[in-house]
Amino acid sequence: MRFHTILFFLILLIATITTAKTQELVLDVISYDLTLEPNLKEASIEGRIVVSFKTTAGHNSITLDAGNLQITQLTGENVKSYQKSNAQLIIELYENKDTEQSINISYQGEPRKGLLFNPDLEQAYTIYFTSQWMVCNAQPSDKAVFNLDILVPKGKQCLASGELVGTEEVGESIRYHWEQKYESPAYTYGFVIGNYQEVEEQFGDITVQYYGENYTVEELKKIFQETSSMISFFEEKSGIQYEQTTYSQILIGEYYQEMSGFATLKHNYGDLILQDSTEINLISHELAHQWWGNRITCKNWNHFWLNEAMATFMSAAYNEHRFGQEVYLANINSYYEVYQAVKSRGNDKSLVFDDWINPSRDDRNLVYFKGAYVLHLLKEKLGDDIFWNAIQFYTQQYYGMSVETIDFQKAMEIASGINLEEFFKEWVYHQ
Repeated sequence: MRFHTILFFLILLIATITTAKTQELVLDVISYDLTLEPNLKEASIEGRIVVSFKTTAGHNSITLDAGNLQITQLTGENVKSYQKSNAQLIIELYENKDTEQSINISYQGEPRKGLLFNPDLEQAYTIYFTSQWMVCNAQPSDKAVFNLDILVPKGKQCLASGELVGTEEVGESIRYHWEQKYESPAYTYGFVIGNYQEVEEQFGDITVQYYGENYTVEELKKIFQETSSMISFFEEKSGIQYEQTTYSQILIGEYYQEMSGFATLKHNYGDLILQDSTEINLISHELAHQWWGNRITCKNWNHFWLNEAMATFMSAAYNEHRFGQEVYLANINSYYEVYQAVKSRGNDKSLVFDDWINPSRDDRNLVYFKGAYVLHLLKEKLGDDIFWNAIQFYTQQYYGMSVETIDFQKAMEIASGINLEEFFKEWVYHQ
């Protein structure tokens, strides 16, 4: 296996997600209803979004994240005024209400990150910074329902968060209507537009789809052949069935990211798997996020390890299930080596960060690899049966919620009946 030299570099690309400073949550977005018109040739967008929300008592203003978008119109029954300040949209309200209210925002922009265009191929895909293509609350603890109407030129395919519930011809475009009926944080929303080879298979009630530009149908089937087995494994370990009727994976661009109902993987990642069928850690990592990350989400980025360490560990756990303990231990040893390299540079830190502003490469290595190694140590301490029962308890207890590290610790203690205070002091909080 080339796990030592390949996987670490690839997973690091995932961790460029927002580094915004955590702020008090005074806004609870209920839903986003977005109509988006990307111009694939000019690499620009026009959008209209309805944001339905509630506010915390005593607050007569809300702040949304709007990247470099230009606000062209903003209306709402309770809107007094608004201003764009750097990447934030500050909206003054006439009064604080304890009931749900909504605002309508029109905007346009030419994203340079968050939404990447390839005008030559008339292709576009989202990656990480959601606020660069839609006005939203980027705080990971604020989960909302997401509905997307997106206009795509005829002849192009469209993949997006949620489930496709309908299409409609609009002149020379097709309007795709996607609905995500469960709440998730804004960073998990996304879409892809382009022309791809497509494979569709059935796994029980779930339709699994594979997309790629330079692969045959048979190659795509081989690259993603473990997907159904992975879904079954994570359902078993979590005690919770996969939530949607579809799960899609697409090989595109230069980055990796989990999104609600689908994942983007680097365009040539499939080559690695075609050469070595065990090099599937990134596929399992992104799929694991459908449970740990998308549905159980760190309350703020200071606890980011709860998302990424869990997914990294779960990829090794699946490898043990599929290929045996030797492969699992090789994965764990690789995580340990990365952690020891960080430690040797004097950069070891608590897994709970004081802040997550401009994290270094070593910070990201800690979140992914020290965190995954610590989960392995916890499994060693508790034993397999108790550990997996506790993971299932934690997952079911907090599914659909936002958590901090203490929530994870207490859930593991309750389920195992073992006091883990000293373990967490030594391995999680120690710096």
